[in-house]
Amino acid sequence: MTWVQIAWPMLAAASLTLGLIHVLIWIRQRSMPQHLAFAVAAASLSVLAVLEMVALHARTPAELGTLIRWMHVPVALLVASLVAFARLSFGPKYFALGAVALALRLVALVANFTSGANLNFAAIHEVGRVRWPGDVWVAYPIGAPNPWVIVAQLSNLLLAAYMVMLLFSTARAADPQVRRHAAIICGGWLLFIGLMVVSALVMTLNIGKAPFIGTPSFVFVIAAMSYQLGSNLIESNRLAAKLRESELARLQGERDLQHAAEGARVGLWSWSIPDDRVVGSSKSREWFGGHEGECDLASVMRRIHPNDRPQLRSAIEDAWESGTFTTTFRLAHAEPERWLTVSGEMEFDQEGRALAMRGVARDDTDSRLSGERFRALLEAAPSALLLVDEAGRICLLNAETERMFGYAREELLGRDLERLLPESMRATHVRHRQMYSLGPTKRVMGNGHELHGLRQDGTEFPIEVGLNPVRFGDQTLTLAAVSDISERRRKDAELSLRRDEVAHLSRVTMLGELSGSLAHELNQPLAAILSNAQAAQRMLVRNPEDLSEIGEILSDIVENDRRAGDVIRRLRTLLRKGSQDLARIDLNDTVRECLRLLRSDLRNRDVVVVTDLAPGLPPIEGDPVQLQQVLVNLIFNACDAMREQDGRHLTLRSVGRRDHVHLTVADDGPGIDTGMHERIFEPFQTSKPNGLGLGLAICRTIVESHRGRLWAENASGGGAQLHIELPVARVE
Repeated sequence: MTWVQIAWPMLAAASLTLGLIHVLIWIRQRSMPQHLAFAVAAASLSVLAVLEMVALHARTPAELGTLIRWMHVPVALLVASLVAFARLSFGPKYFALGAVALALRLVALVANFTSGANLNFAAIHEVGRVRWPGDVWVAYPIGAPNPWVIVAQLSNLLLAAYMVMLLFSTARAADPQVRRHAAIICGGWLLFIGLMVVSALVMTLNIGKAPFIGTPSFVFVIAAMSYQLGSNLIESNRLAAKLRESELARLQGERDLQHAAEGARVGLWSWSIPDDRVVGSSKSREWFGGHEGECDLASVMRRIHPNDRPQLRSAIEDAWESGTFTTTFRLAHAEPERWLTVSGEMEFDQEGRALAMRGVARDDTDSRLSGERFRALLEAAPSALLLVDEAGRICLLNAETERMFGYAREELLGRDLERLLPESMRATHVRHRQMYSLGPTKRVMGNGHELHGLRQDGTEFPIEVGLNPVRFGDQTLTLAAVSDISERRRKDAELSLRRDEVAHLSRVTMLGELSGSLAHELNQPLAAILSNAQAAQRMLVRNPEDLSEIGEILSDIVENDRRAGDVIRRLRTLLRKGSQDLARIDLNDTVRECLRLLRSDLRNRDVVVVTDLAPGLPPIEGDPVQLQQVLVNLIFNACDAMREQDGRHLTLRSVGRRDHVHLTVADDGPGIDTGMHERIFEPFQTSKPNGLGLGLAICRTIVESHRGRLWAENASGGGAQLHIELPVARVE
């Protein structure tokens, strides 16, 4: 008998013995399926060892091919059980690699039985013999390789990648035992895979005289797995010993708990149901009767406020169904009033009979008073407050909500929040509420859109809503503060009306300053009309039949009439009274219109106008009349600032930005005094002898109502600059 015939059966027997041991362990500890996976791997290795031993002494190519074919069955079982073992030991991380490797191994197993002599050889032509140490001759195959063997090699490579990834991931584990187990098992796997790949390639490609040998390399893996499982058993025994020690500590802990409960002003209690016997700690005895020993449930009931006794009985009856007990009640004859919260669990025997109830009682008076103070604060809030859950249902509301919306509290609790919104807003609000629940933050609801509430009588009213997420345990609720802004809207409308009236008064005041310019603008076309009409009369008297020049005279009359009409139209537009009439405006056109209106006045003041208007300016959205008023006012102020100078230059410059339009009105006067750059925009601040000091204040109000800015600064070369910045009109 050779050493091969001794070693391989020994490996098979040892593997089978280890497998049986771990099957028995798994039967006793079903919570550790790693033992079952190991048992399957050990049994597979035992079968593989027997097949290899027979193959080493094969005599014919057919016999050797059949044995190699059947060797792939325990190899596939080994791969499956070892992948399962790694998954159970190290978790699901990177398990996809192991699963794909196992799938490829199964594909290779199918190819093993459906193509060629086996997975390694398409055909085995002869059986070679090689001499091993100890004068032992073993068989090896010689033949044509099977191309399907590449599938098995891919499976091996993926298994190697799986093991490497597990090694890297567990290398960062905090537990050194996990790192050690991973290094042993994954290292054994990688050694086995390397030996298997080399052995298969050498045998399949006939590089050397190598038989099919997998058992020795698998022994490393089985040994590594056995080491880990043995370590786990040792650890389990150590934990069992610690558990016995902890049981002794628990008894001591119960005594310590008694002392801790007394220190924390918490009462422990126990009610034995069959003999109606209630025992408790000293604090429980103080609350429920002051007994030194035991009492019955009736004695405890007498210590509870009569109005709360039915609630306690109901909680006890519910505990028979649910197994848990929680209730809050007042103590009888306690001054000041004292609230207790009692909770516990019911114990049942195997037949479902109630044996005992044990629990804890704590003084809840302070939190109860805090809750009452919170409710008083909630009810006193001037806004309607609603607490809404993630499904949009109202959980809590205050009296102001009832008054504002006209519902009784019971009609809103548990109902959808959308009940308080108009029908046209409900579907949109549901979508917005669902989006808000994904990332709740403190903010104002609406994002610039008008919101309306719906009263019970069907009337709608404008509202403003502030949202604030509130965390309760594992649930996030939303606190909505709702304000009725009907009165604010009314006052804003009145204020807007007063502002428009003041702005109109300011424009009327300008009429005095424009009167000379307007008279000149109107006198020129009227004088031309009169002159042309008189010339036409003379022609008709002198030669009524010659009408050749009458047509030209009439054309001049029409042109001058249109010119006078334009002046009057611009004047009527500037003096028109009314609310904002928003339109898309080219700011350059507004500048040119104002300059045409003030042309004569600027000429009379000897002011040279320089315009630098950027072409292709993006449109803005605003009221043309109000913006003209702003420009006229700024131009007059600039002219007044230069009245004492010989050379007077007025510059108007426009620039287009990505999201706004910028206009500068600059003069070469003395500039603005230090500290007055903001004060000039305050009402009644003026340097003019007969001025009211309202012009610039009105201009800033108008610009800000257009969502823009107006500010002043001195130019580096002298003079003042007034800047207007207005947002670009929204894209429709």
